[in-house]
Amino acid sequence: MPTLHGRVESWECDFNGHWNARFYARSFQLGGDTIPFLPGVAAPGYHPRTRHIRFHRELFVGAAIELRSALVADGPHMGSVAHLLCSGGRLSATCLDIRPGPIEGLPQLAAQELALALPRGLSGPCPPWQDSGNVSTCETGPLRQADLDHEGRIPMDEIIRRTAYATHGHVAALGLDETLLKETGISRMAVESRFCRLGDCPVGTPLRVWARVSQLGQKSFTVSHLVESHAGQAVALVDHNLITVDLNSRRAVDLPDFLRKAAF
Repeated sequence: MPTLHGRVESWECDFNGHWNARFYARSFQLGGDTIPFLPGVAAPGYHPRTRHIRFHRELFVGAAIELRSALVADGPHMGSVAHLLCSGGRLSATCLDIRPGPIEGLPQLAAQELALALPRGLSGPCPPWQDSGNVSTCETGPLRQADLDHEGRIPMDEIIRRTAYATHGHVAALGLDETLLKETGISRMAVESRFCRLGDCPVGTPLRVWARVSQLGQKSFTVSHLVESHAGQAVALVDHNLITVDLNSRRAVDLPDFLRKAAF
């Protein structure tokens, strides 16, 4: 069932030249917010606390997007809602809202048909925050009224925006920065994200984000985040699974040795 239509604007694209992860998250947030208002659908209290996003294909300026949503009918994720974001008939990204509450009237599909929307490397809920190793902090400023949604809550895309700043600063300090990009063409791209809501804060509350590399692979690494107020009110846990990419070929490459040495 269609739940959102839109397009990629130039100001929504990042330093890699493609649509920024925040705006994928915004599309999924808006699609989920639309579900309770669809004709024939009953979804009282649609508030997913955990969301899994997978990125399948880059989107660039001018791309038209359509979001379609369905209920997972069977398997371990039965009762969750899968969002499929497409452009030009091709799948670009997916989001799985983990059991957001009782839903009636939304089309149902078997888990096998929604395999590309199911968690891959970041399965299960976010693990507890570990304040150990090479940890950085990023001050992201106070919450403004415009940062909240129609219910006065902090939407997922606003939290993703703030964790993106923390990720950028953290990996730049490790050497994965603009200088490396200019000299070698190597950067990074998100392939999967996991979002776990823990609470909300009132307008005017400054939020900071703690970041650390929690996992390393051959071509990928995970940056974990804790979003909280200065008083210690936890807002969210967010994990971003990223790959190192040669932007000249748009292909994944092995993690640089310096990143492995500096990560922990």
